[in-house]
Amino acid sequence: MLSSLVAKLGLRPRRFKGETAADLVAHLRGVSKRALIVIDEAHLMPDQSLEDLRLLTAESLDKKSPFALVLAGQPLLRERLGEPQHYALAQRITVRVRIRPLTDSEVALFLDKHMRACGAKSNLFEPDAVVLLFQHSRGVPRLIQNLALGALLAAATGGKKTVDADSVQQALLDQEAA
Repeated sequence: MLSSLVAKLGLRPRRFKGETAADLVAHLRGVSKRALIVIDEAHLMPDQSLEDLRLLTAESLDKKSPFALVLAGQPLLRERLGEPQHYALAQRITVRVRIRPLTDSEVALFLDKHMRACGAKSNLFEPDAVVLLFQHSRGVPRLIQNLALGALLAAATGGKKTVDADSVQQALLDQEAA
């Protein structure tokens, strides 16, 4: 990962990773604006890439870092950072944010907001459909979106103008079959 970062900036990797990390940090210090490194799906990073991040952050312990690092990932990321080999990196993370699952009433608002953003003039999800969406997604937004889309398709295929509980059940069956 470290080699990829330096290559994207037009730098050359050094023989040792620690030297490469130091060169990258020095380069970023020379840039007029603070850099932002965002890594999505960080829970999938191999241990060696997490070690690369530790090397990048190690140089900045006594100085203001020339970059901000954002790690976004599933709850497994917290567990991985809790492993002994990643303690040093975990100790350097100063802000942690956890997005909790939505409540049943928040699911209805979530669906309504998304539907209105797509141009819907009214709420397309019947209350019993929202209850099932909440129960089967456990309030996880990505799961809600996937299941809601399947339910919308099932309702449209069935010639319905709204999404009812049967449409959600059909979407669940379709997901299991895939």
